[in-house]
Amino acid sequence: MTEAEEKSVKIMICKLFMISLILSSIFIFSQSINEDLARYLQSADTILITSHDDLRLDIEKPGKSTTIHRDLLKNGVPNNAIIRKKTILTPDSKQELIEIIKGQKSVKAWDGAFCFEPHNTLFIYKENQWRNIELCFGCKQYGHSKDVPVNAEEFLHSDQDWLNLEEFFKKQGVQWEVPKKK
Repeated sequence: MTEAEEKSVKIMICKLFMISLILSSIFIFSQSINEDLARYLQSADTILITSHDDLRLDIEKPGKSTTIHRDLLKNGVPNNAIIRKKTILTPDSKQELIEIIKGQKSVKAWDGAFCFEPHNTLFIYKENQWRNIELCFGCKQYGHSKDVPVNAEEFLHSDQDWLNLEEFFKKQGVQWEVPKKK
């Protein structure tokens, strides 16, 4: 092989390597984030979205204050005593929710606060058990049952992700702001 042919082969190998690198990065970066959560939601028997009262209730009486912590699940089912509004997702709205979650962007900068007073919950019924993702649209924080495959590095990292989810709740007739009891 001549020196010119060797050089031509090396250039071709470099070009092929660069093309394969570009194609593989396109594939990697075009994959949806939150795939595990999306599959989990897709296979759920029921998804119920709710707005609810504060989970922490402070009772002030002269000379005494008491704090009551209320659970999202009571006897293994959503706690209807605190739920204000609820909607069971149809197959179409369930798919819309999954698309919102799959369409989230993985961003490094995130500026949520941390009041964490959740007033909305995604209840997920699967394998004869209720699990949940509780949402605080006020401070853009969430919590979830340990068995729900939420990847903290991918889920709800941008303001737009939170706005999209909030709009979805509103579209389903479930507002996130719960009026305070007087």
